[in-house]
Amino acid sequence: MTSILARSVDRENLVDWLGEALAEARALPRDRMVETPVSPAGLAVDLTFDDMDLATAYCDRFQNIRPAADAAAERRIYVLTGKGLGLPEWSDPSLPADEFHALLNAAGLRAAYPFQDGLWRLFDMRSGVGLQWCSTLEKLPPWDGSAPLRQHLHWLLQESGMRLAHAATLGLEDRGVVLFGRGGAGKSGTTLAGLAAGLSTVGDDYIALANDPAPLAKPLFRTMKQDREGLSRIPGLPERTNDLSLNWRGKVEFDPAAFFDGAIIEAMPLKAAILPRIAHADRPTLVPARPQSVMLSLMTSNLHQFAGEEDDGMRFFAKFLKDLPCFQLDLSPDAVRNGNLLREFVERLPR
Repeated sequence: MTSILARSVDRENLVDWLGEALAEARALPRDRMVETPVSPAGLAVDLTFDDMDLATAYCDRFQNIRPAADAAAERRIYVLTGKGLGLPEWSDPSLPADEFHALLNAAGLRAAYPFQDGLWRLFDMRSGVGLQWCSTLEKLPPWDGSAPLRQHLHWLLQESGMRLAHAATLGLEDRGVVLFGRGGAGKSGTTLAGLAAGLSTVGDDYIALANDPAPLAKPLFRTMKQDREGLSRIPGLPERTNDLSLNWRGKVEFDPAAFFDGAIIEAMPLKAAILPRIAHADRPTLVPARPQSVMLSLMTSNLHQFAGEEDDGMRFFAKFLKDLPCFQLDLSPDAVRNGNLLREFVERLPR
């Protein structure tokens, strides 16, 4: 890749440089790469890595489900570490993010606005080839380990008529609920309580949402995150997770399927939307909520994650919530009561 490393990138050469970077990635000798197919949410994607350890770390995170018969042709994403080579810097910070994306959209390209030096993420929508390129592994953001390729999944889901959502789910196989809320609202703890009560999930952090013909959730990743205090609320779980280390946010990451039978399922029809709230109530309560409250939570936690991108996410989520009854869940410190309440609620949902 030495032919394109010395340059800086600005609005004048942005499209050409991204095209060169993709071409260089595709020309790398395959016998020196690690190739792995994955299918989060049923998206068929071939991943090509130049680092074996990163390949293992990423692929262990995805929850693969069988692609639909009419799924789009396979895509390929190159995940490159640079192996010590430098990356060109973004030298045009005065270009607003929305104009950056408009310039690329006209050429059929997507790229994350380069807020972080030493890291580029891009995708060619016409060829289905993407690239994540970092100069060193230290340039990857802290959340990358638990939600790898989140940016590329956002583009691929959007292309497929679905959306990446910062949300959680709980349900039985034929019906379930989606939980929205900003970080710290209690989504993961609520999901864990529901699993302990015998419910299933498709995820507690980032999931795929579809809306055709009806609201549906699919899994992307197969790990959950919870702090030690949250784990202590589930009988027997602290002892079983004692040997697991903490991640960058002081939480334990684990595969829920290792602790709960039938924890993760391939798809969950959704019948209601819930906003959890840490209320320290003696007993948890579920009461109707205004759809506007749910949309406000969505705007806070979902619609502003990819700065400057033109997206019909607002229309998608408005349609998604149109026929879903909305509720607020005031949580108790007693996880068993929280889980039992949700189990009873889900069992009463229409099939």
